[in-house]
Amino acid sequence: MYSNWLLGLKNLDDSSWFMPISEGKWSVAAIVSHLLFWDRHCIAEKIPNFKEGSLITGYPDFQEYNQTAQEYAHNGVSKESLINEIIAERNQYQTYLKGLKEEELDISFKIGGHPITIGEFFKDFMSHDLHHQEQINKLLKPE
Repeated sequence: MYSNWLLGLKNLDDSSWFMPISEGKWSVAAIVSHLLFWDRHCIAEKIPNFKEGSLITGYPDFQEYNQTAQEYAHNGVSKESLINEIIAERNQYQTYLKGLKEEELDISFKIGGHPITIGEFFKDFMSHDLHHQEQINKLLKPE
């Protein structure tokens, strides 16, 4: 479902792709890049350490990381490449989740000192994604 939504963004013209979603906000391109960069971070740095009782390092500086993602989106990567990259990352998440047993969603660990379970991590993750999806949908289909 989410991948289909991402694929649909390939149909945007460049004007819509690079248009800020509102005054002083990111463009659609920057939001997709933001999602991609955080996916990569979580797949490389967080998920491999999801073990009971693990102490996982916190997140990098959000502003700096998001700025890097925005620059990536606006400096040469094509819309098609960016969307293909995020779909490939999402496929890794799906593979990971499909390999989990239901009881493994209760595995508890700490990220930057904050206690969380695998299930809670992905619930937060999906909420974050839906927030950005709604922002983009609102821009593309105003009421």
